[in-house]
Amino acid sequence: MTPYTKYLPHLGLTVFIIFLAVDYFPPFQNSVSLDTGKTQSMEEGSHTEGSHKEEGHKEGSNGEGENLSQEERVRRMAIFHYNEGNKFYKKEEYGEALIRYERALRHNEKFKEALINLSTAYMKTKVFDKALETLQAGQNQFPQEPLFDYNFACYYSLKENPGPGLLALQQALKKGFKQFEQIESDTDLSNLRKSDEYKTILNKMKSRRKILNIVLILMILILKSMFTQKKLI
Repeated sequence: MTPYTKYLPHLGLTVFIIFLAVDYFPPFQNSVSLDTGKTQSMEEGSHTEGSHKEEGHKEGSNGEGENLSQEERVRRMAIFHYNEGNKFYKKEEYGEALIRYERALRHNEKFKEALINLSTAYMKTKVFDKALETLQAGQNQFPQEPLFDYNFACYYSLKENPGPGLLALQQALKKGFKQFEQIESDTDLSNLRKSDEYKTILNKMKSRRKILNIVLILMILILKSMFTQKKLI
């Protein structure tokens, strides 16, 4: 028997707790948001594509751009227009932001973040037919991205159609949307918050938070106990 055998029950309990949590509540995906919670910025940390930053539009300043492939030039131009769109969005100049996001997508039609931000900008300018078209295109390409479902929830709420909006919100949560404070404060979801079903979703959401917190605390206590016993041996 190895010295670590005695810890197997603790490890088994930890795995069992994690299994239950994952079984009932799918793991969260990282998402990056601006102040609206419905747009994404390439400049923030949870995106692993480190190349998606503003240095992309500085090409040529030191001769580097001369050695770039055409594919890389196109990619960088998409990022440049995308970042320009974000600047206008933050200043609430949504019309200008729309132009930049559309240019970004002309360079890269599979630019997920640009699609998300474009749909939000269309909703801000109340061009709802284009917002719906953009959301459908984005969700078809990236079916597991929860921000498209969240934006669908906002879209249906703004269109005063709470039924599909609540379903979209539930889908966003199932896929890992974790910005709970945003859900409770976003003015675009005001029409959904009037329904009793929203209250049910909210209670489930709060229960999820409590369970995940309990799981985390239990794991910390178990690991602390294991290391304490190890030191005493």
